[in-house]
Amino acid sequence: MTILVIVMSRIKSVIIHSLKPLFIFWLVIIMLTTSVTLRSWLAAPLVVHQEDAQGDACYVLAGGGALWERLDAAAELVQMGRVKTILLMRDEHIGQFSFKANKTWTRTQWANDYLAWRGISPDRICWIPQADGLFGTLTEARTVAKNLPPNIKTVVIVSSAPHMRRAVLAFRRVLPEGSKLVPYAATTFESSYEIYHPIWLEYLKLFFYFVIA
Repeated sequence: MTILVIVMSRIKSVIIHSLKPLFIFWLVIIMLTTSVTLRSWLAAPLVVHQEDAQGDACYVLAGGGALWERLDAAAELVQMGRVKTILLMRDEHIGQFSFKANKTWTRTQWANDYLAWRGISPDRICWIPQADGLFGTLTEARTVAKNLPPNIKTVVIVSSAPHMRRAVLAFRRVLPEGSKLVPYAATTFESSYEIYHPIWLEYLKLFFYFVIA
């Protein structure tokens, strides 16, 4: 029994000493990545943006809480005359309760109402059929490519800054031949809704998309 206790104690000691450097490294990374400046530097390769973006239409990628900054950017592109149409994928999942309508709205209804508030008339919005898939952005890209109106040759992709390179990768590989893609980040990384989302995860997704897209 005493020998067993000694052996277990030594195993525990080895494990603790092995994990201690990893824990310290993890702690340092966590502390450093709370800095906006450092996070901006780490995320810089993920951001693809063309300031003077213009085209026949812009497609706004879905994105939970980030959707609103993307809709703002799309509305501005229309108001500035950079694009004529906003492409959006329908999302009939139940969203929040609308006190104005006194009923629960779908996410499609919320997006439509928000764009109307931003001065975008319904005839400027083209709805893409809803599609669900394991890889969200890639599923969106494939669905847009399948349903892209024939008169739209240049598509401006609107998404959050750290999501742009992966979105561009997915869309460039599936859009019809002859189509042109223009990247447009909804905001700077520093003011993005996703500024504190895990950067390493976006790099991992980018690598995965590079392999499978």
